[in-house]
Amino acid sequence: MFRRRHIWLSGGVVIAAVWLVAGSAIWALRSQKMTADKTIVFLKEHPLRDLTDAERQQVIAEAADCVNRLSFDERQRFRNHREQRRWFEQLNDAERQQYIERTLPKGVKQTMSAFNEMPHQKRKQIVNRALVDMERFRDELDSPEAMMLLSDDTVRRVVEEGMRNCFSNATEDAKLDMQPLIEQIQRIMQGRR
Repeated sequence: MFRRRHIWLSGGVVIAAVWLVAGSAIWALRSQKMTADKTIVFLKEHPLRDLTDAERQQVIAEAADCVNRLSFDERQRFRNHREQRRWFEQLNDAERQQYIERTLPKGVKQTMSAFNEMPHQKRKQIVNRALVDMERFRDELDSPEAMMLLSDDTVRRVVEEGMRNCFSNATEDAKLDMQPLIEQIQRIMQGRR
């Protein structure tokens, strides 16, 4: 009788220990998953003002790492957040370039992956909406400010990186659906040179 209780007690302790370890592992994995909200909290907790250049570089690198750990949907939420824009405006030109160079490749790959997985009709809707938006902002694209922006090396590299990623990561169907948009972007870029 005593032996049977001992076995049951030992078994219960082992099962409780296994559940404790499993629960801890699940909690650790969930806490490591980066979200848009966690990234925003990081930006709020690490304002750039009053930091040395080396400290700023460190914060920018850590922020870029946070952004690169976001899923596609979380990255979209982050991109539209007001706090992200405020933080980005604190960066000088060289810091913006550094941040963009660290986050752009992963963002473009995520976007292309999501675009590839969309049904044909959804991709076509997105491309048509982008073409309408570009047409609507045609006058703004012809402004001197836009011409200066489009002549900027960073912007050119962003566009070229996006185009290169489109062609290397897009499915054949996605490339076909994107063709009108790519042609329009090329016309705009060529018209500014």
